[in-house]
Amino acid sequence: MVSTLGYITIMYIPINIIIDKVVGGQTVFYYLLIGLLITLLLCFILIGLLYAQDIYNLYKLSIRDAEITIDSGVKIKKLTYENIACFYSENKIVYTLQNDGTTINTDFTLNELEEKINDQLFFRANRQIIIHKDTVDLIEKIENGKLRIRLKAFIKKDTIAEINISRYKRKAFMDWFQ
Repeated sequence: MVSTLGYITIMYIPINIIIDKVVGGQTVFYYLLIGLLITLLLCFILIGLLYAQDIYNLYKLSIRDAEITIDSGVKIKKLTYENIACFYSENKIVYTLQNDGTTINTDFTLNELEEKINDQLFFRANRQIIIHKDTVDLIEKIENGKLRIRLKAFIKKDTIAEINISRYKRKAFMDWFQ
């Protein structure tokens, strides 16, 4: 960005002086400086916006194409984040529930998964479950400042179809969900 603004500065001064001489005016240093500063400010804003757009596109690409390798005993399977509904623990075994309803057991703990996966898409709701943002169907407020989360209809398991979020995690969940 600095080099681009430097090139603009180097080109601006001679072009402005040439145009001023062709028109027949007299170059005033103050006007030249103000024009240069306005031009540099506009270029700085434009370059910053283009840079922000590139970063956003890279971020969207990293989320969409992200995947995790699930090692379940003798099978190794790669799943994209889009295909994962949630991770849940039952009887000290962690399962991956896919959007099509199939379940895969994993060799991970929920703590290991929490470190590996993208925290923009997944949230650790409680000790037993990590949910995907697109899996949340309904959020309702219940007693004592708690939340009850209902997951989408393709989840057949009653134990994870409705999840309670404690009042201590409520703010973090609402910040993540919005």
